[in-house]
Amino acid sequence: MPTRIVFAAPGVKGGVLTQIFEEEPADVLAAVDGGKGSAFCLTARTRRKEAVYVNPSTIAYWTAYTRHRHE
Repeated sequence: MPTRIVFAAPGVKGGVLTQIFEEEPADVLAAVDGGKGSAFCLTARTRRKEAVYVNPSTIAYWTAYTRHRHE
C-alpha cells in the first residue's frame, strides 16, 4: 500500500504539502530510521514514478494511502 507523506511547508498557504510515494509505510519508517537524520530516497507516485530525496526534518507525518471513490 502506498504512503502519503505530509510535509511542513511554512511558505505555502495552509503550511503543508502532501505527496504519495510507492513505498509501504513500514518502508518509509525504515528509511527514516536508517538515514539517521540525512536525506533518503523514495519513489514519488507521479506519471514517471520519480526518485525524490526527502529531508526527514520536513516530514510532519505519514500514513497509508488509500484512494477513496465517491459513488
